[in-house]
Amino acid sequence: MFDFFVEGGWGMWPILVFGMVTVGAGLQFARRPEPGKLGFIVAMGLTTLVATIHATWIDLGAVFSYLSDPAKVPDGELARVLVVGLKESTRPGSLGGLLLAIACLLSAVGVLRAGRAA
Repeated sequence: MFDFFVEGGWGMWPILVFGMVTVGAGLQFARRPEPGKLGFIVAMGLTTLVATIHATWIDLGAVFSYLSDPAKVPDGELARVLVVGLKESTRPGSLGGLLLAIACLLSAVGVLRAGRAA
């Protein structure tokens, strides 16, 4: 798991922080569904999504920048380095997607509970 996080680069930290805040807000909403909390959950979810997209773009830029230097990557290794770099560039999306899915599930539980209480 540590390698997964390291492969994603520094952009994994904001995804983790924003994502955990979103999950925490979703958990609170699932426990006590108050409609006023939904705006915060949505805003934090969007923040997590933007951080995820940003980290992915940074990772892709780093890969392409590295590949553009023939002194660093000989032509015979180009395909392998590209595939490894693209694999590592998917890490932010995996982490962000997981945290957003959990937060959405918890929010859905809160919406269900709110509907039953009304």
